Amino acid sequence: MRGVCAFFMLVISLAAQAQKFSSELFSDELKSLVVCRNGDDLQDPVVRIGSDEFVHIGFDLMSKQPRDYSYRIFHCNADWTKTSTLTRMDYMQGFEDNPIEEYESSFNTTFDYTHYSLAIPNENVQLLLSGNYVAQIFETDAPDKVVATACFSLSEDKLELEGEVSPNTVHGVKTKYQQVNFEIDCSQFAVTAPQEELKILVRQNGRTDNQVFGVEPTYIQPTKLVFEDNKKLVFEAGKEFEKIDFSHIRNFSGAIETIKFHHPYYHVDVMPGEDRTRKEYYHSEDVDGRFKIHGQSIWTDKEIDYSVVHFTFPAEEPWLDGALYVGGYLNGNRLDKNNKMQYSFERKQYELTMVLKNGGYNFQYLFLPAGLKCATLSRTSGSCWETENEYIIYVYFRSLGGQYDRLVAVRSLFFNK
Repeated sequence: MRGVCAFFMLVISLAAQAQKFSSELFSDELKSLVVCRNGDDLQDPVVRIGSDEFVHIGFDLMSKQPRDYSYRIFHCNADWTKTSTLTRMDYMQGFEDNPIEEYESSFNTTFDYTHYSLAIPNENVQLLLSGNYVAQIFETDAPDKVVATACFSLSEDKLELEGEVSPNTVHGVKTKYQQVNFEIDCSQFAVTAPQEELKILVRQNGRTDNQVFGVEPTYIQPTKLVFEDNKKLVFEAGKEFEKIDFSHIRNFSGAIETIKFHHPYYHVDVMPGEDRTRKEYYHSEDVDGRFKIHGQSIWTDKEIDYSVVHFTFPAEEPWLDGALYVGGYLNGNRLDKNNKMQYSFERKQYELTMVLKNGGYNFQYLFLPAGLKCATLSRTSGSCWETENEYIIYVYFRSLGGQYDRLVAVRSLFFNK
């Protein structure tokens, strides 16, 4: 019996170590998780190690009665699993658990909430190594109950990376796809076994469902690694993101039909989505799926209200071969119950209601085929090679025999036709 118990404890331990982290809320009482660089919602949470930059973490408890929250930080591997070969003292100076001390209650808003904010590094925590990190947030009196995770990275900027996004792909020239090509210059940083020492991650507009991890170079030169015409680095181009801005109840913009007050909250009706698969490409400025919480003539976080936002996508019949989601950074680029649309037979449309903090949001309607992990725009907006997308390339390095994955380069590539 002892042997069986020991076996199951080992299985549980290994499963915990294999957990992949993402920025996510696990409590319905919390909303508006923001993880960014230097307090700018539009900047990814990647800071240069040893610089004056900082990671900002913010979230709201939907109550004016504050609770005590604390956090702990772990170093992660390139695939966002916990690094098991380092101790806390290896990557951090400071206490293991620390309280979140900055919070304030909302003022003059229809939704009551308490806003919490945290900056890393701070006087209690200094991080020593590059790579990926996760901050686990928990109620101070229940340290085993994690209510949120916030993921961020520290970069060394050791390698030079140049690249381009091309409409010339294995599917043809100027179709509905885009090809990512890039080169890594290793002349100033010794990489002796690139296939074993480097791990490459490529994300399109922050999405994780179609990200490419572990791609190998097409060919290796004495001082360069070349990633060219790689089939794994071909992405569906999609179309420009839909946009809404409800930072003001009257001076709103984007695809908003109406904003009305239904006691006790404001409700935002987004214009119904439409099948754009046969429509030609139309350029419009967007922020590649991101959002920015703000209020017109409002200067503090505690005065920005929330609204009940209603999304709809008409369809004569439900799609039985998959599910429809409202995608974007507004849900951490995840596809889960929080942004999955439900079909209404009565109104013949997909529907989703989200409570969002006022501001400007990019989004798109993503269809996820049953049994697959990668969503597509082929059934909603369609795809055109001209679409402006952001591709972020993360380069991790672990020397042979090394203990952890260092983040040695981060580069954004944009397609400009």
